[in-house]
Amino acid sequence: MWRSISLGALLLAVPVQAADCTLTNARYKQPDAPWWLTFKRVPRFSAPNQVAAFYLELANSGVEMQGAVHVPNGFGSPLWSIEGPCSPPEFAEEGTPAELCEFLDDTQYPAIYGEYDGKVRFLDTGVDTGVDAAVPEQIILPNLAASLWYSNYRQTEWLDGIDVGDAFTLEGCD
Repeated sequence: MWRSISLGALLLAVPVQAADCTLTNARYKQPDAPWWLTFKRVPRFSAPNQVAAFYLELANSGVEMQGAVHVPNGFGSPLWSIEGPCSPPEFAEEGTPAELCEFLDDTQYPAIYGEYDGKVRFLDTGVDTGVDAAVPEQIILPNLAASLWYSNYRQTEWLDGIDVGDAFTLEGCD
């Protein structure tokens, strides 16, 4: 009996291991710009075909934009979208609530890609297999930089020496 109590006490004293690195907690950074992209769990009341969620931090503007990844009709390539305040806070009218905008044209539905072991393919979210997906070394969001360039964020995000692109490199997991 003392052995089982001692074993139980020993098991309780073992520190808990850090969470695994999964797509729901992966954190990425732009190599040449102060933009961060972090994945999170899909919101509870999201569209049924939403398979991933992320947020994009625009450090120069102090803005966090919300992104989503959907698979239309439950099959096909994963498509991304992003929304956030239409303007950086310093350009917003005082006393008015921030208006939200989509930053892709209504005709754009770009796929989201990941780089896995040096090969680029559609982002694997693991939804179809029910297993946590491997975390890609890079995330590629085609048209992201161009969409924000042609918005009110051009003046705050494209400062001297900053070269913003569509690819983000894995920095770790939260």
